[in-house]
Amino acid sequence: MKKYEVIVIGAGLGGIICALELKKAGIDVLLVEANDRIGKKILVSGNGKCNILNKNLSIDKYNSDFLKNTLSAYSIDKLEQYLNELGLLLRIDSEGREYPYSESANTVLNVLLNNLKKEGVEIITSCKVKSIIEKNPFKVQTTLGDFLADNIVLATGSNATFGINSHALFEPYGHKCKNLVQTLVPIKTSEIKGCSGVRSKVKADLYINNKKVYTNNGEMLFKDNCISGIISFQLSTFISRSIVKGEYINSYITIDFVPGMEEETLRGFINEHGDLGIVHKSILSLFKSSKDLAHDLKNYRVEVKGLQGINQAQVTAGGLNTDEFNSISFESNKQKGLYAIGEVLDVDGECGGYNLSAALAMGLACAQGIKEKYENKNI
Repeated sequence: MKKYEVIVIGAGLGGIICALELKKAGIDVLLVEANDRIGKKILVSGNGKCNILNKNLSIDKYNSDFLKNTLSAYSIDKLEQYLNELGLLLRIDSEGREYPYSESANTVLNVLLNNLKKEGVEIITSCKVKSIIEKNPFKVQTTLGDFLADNIVLATGSNATFGINSHALFEPYGHKCKNLVQTLVPIKTSEIKGCSGVRSKVKADLYINNKKVYTNNGEMLFKDNCISGIISFQLSTFISRSIVKGEYINSYITIDFVPGMEEETLRGFINEHGDLGIVHKSILSLFKSSKDLAHDLKNYRVEVKGLQGINQAQVTAGGLNTDEFNSISFESNKQKGLYAIGEVLDVDGECGGYNLSAALAMGLACAQGIKEKYENKNI
C-alpha cells in the first residue's frame, strides 16, 4: 500500500485547490475522485457559466458564522487575486456575480487542470472511497485498492445533482451529520395553471410558519406546479435551512408582478389603459375572476408544497456538524489528521456564487492549516 502525507477525497473546487496548494508546498498528496473526471459539478454550475465568486461576499450570506474566520482571512479581493494568479480572467455582472470572462465553466476547469498538471498533482478518478479505518496512519479503502495517509481531507460535497453522499466516512471517528435537505432547487407550489415556461421579473416574499423571513426581486420561471429561476433558488435556501433545524411547519410565497409601481398608481393605469400592456398574457390569465386586478397583481399567493428532488438541487443544506471542526484549519476536534471542507460540512450559501466562493476559501484555508502543521513539525 502506497503511503501519502495527505489524501484529498473529492475533486470539486475545494478539493482541487487544497490538493494544488499542498503540492506547491512540497507535501506528498493524492487527489481521489469517484467520478470518471474531476470537476464535474463545476461544469454544470451557473447553468454552465460557473458563477464562481460574488463581490458581495460576506458571512451573512451563509447559514451560520462558522466561516467568519475564513472569510476574514480570504476576502473577495484575495480570492479574485488568487484566481487571476492561476490564470483565470473574471468578469462581474450588475448583481456582483463573478464569472470566467469566457462565461464558460469549461474555462475554469481547464485552468485548474493546467495548474494541477504543472505542479504534478497525482490524481485517481473512478475511485470510490468505501471506508477510512485505523489511524496513524489512516487506511483508506477504495474500489481501486487501499492507500495509507497521515492526513485525510474530505471534500466530497453531497449527493445533490450527480454527487455522492460520503458523510458516513467520518462516523467511525465520532462525527455526526445533520439531516441533508436539497437547496438551491425549484419549489413545488399550489397549481399555477397556464403559465408554464413564462419568465417574469417579480418581487417575492417568503413566509415560513406565518412569519416573513425573506424578500427579494429577481426573475421567476413558472411551471404548472412549480416555480424556478434565481429568486426561487434563493427562497429555497431559507426553506431548507428551516427544515434542517426542525422548525419548519409550512410556508407560502407572495408575488408582486409589478414591483416597480405602487398599487394605487397601477390601479390608475389599468383604469385608463386596460391590462394588456402590463404583464405577459399568460400571467393575466391567473386573474380572470379578479375584482381588483391591481391589488391581486401585487399580492399573488402560492402555497409551498415542498422542494423538487435532490437531482435538481445545486447543493444541500445540512451536513457534518461544524461544532466538531476547527473554524480556521477545518481539522476535526475529535480526531487529529481528519479535515472536512466544502458542502460536506453543514455550510450552505445563498444563490449567486457563494457556495463556490466558500469552497475556494476553505480549500485554501485547509491547505494552509496542513502546511503549518508540517512547518511546525520541522522546526
